[in-house]
Amino acid sequence: MLPKSLALLLALFVAAGNCTEETSLKCGACLLLINEFESAIAAIDPKKTTTIGSYRVDPKGNQKGLVEIPYARSEVHLNEVLDTVCDVSKKYTQAVHPTTGKKTYVHEDKVIHYKRIPAKTSKLNSACQDIIDDHETDLIKFLQNANEDPVREFCHRTLGLCTSVDVTAFPEEKEEAPETAENAATAENNDEL
Repeated sequence: MLPKSLALLLALFVAAGNCTEETSLKCGACLLLINEFESAIAAIDPKKTTTIGSYRVDPKGNQKGLVEIPYARSEVHLNEVLDTVCDVSKKYTQAVHPTTGKKTYVHEDKVIHYKRIPAKTSKLNSACQDIIDDHETDLIKFLQNANEDPVREFCHRTLGLCTSVDVTAFPEEKEEAPETAENAATAENNDEL
């Protein structure tokens, strides 16, 4: 007979395997926001700059206080992205995360080979707008600086909308190599063993 602790562990494992947890709608909206902002920032030429500061002229006719900063993380650019970022919710779907086994929201381009679950895009859009309404200042301030793991930092640590499991990065899809005669022969030989 199995020891009680082993039986309990086995029961928990079976129960966990039979139910797929789901990322909350607010967490999904936060994931969407940060991922889309980071994509928009990455799409800007790093050499592009904008001028910020005071345009006041001193008594001698000189302008002081003007500074050139990278445009990608400037408040101007972030506010432009903010106006339309939630509209991309139509491109998000729910999918089972291949590492965590949890249902999560992800851009449809990332789930070509994974099990897809129909998304609730209108609710995701509303949740996205709610986060912007409630945390716009914090969001802009956060995005003005680069972070190593922005989703984990903002959605989990700052806002507390996601668990540490929710913010596990979705693996990048790898294109399958085209099958060659050599690959087919190797696969056939492996099948015979």
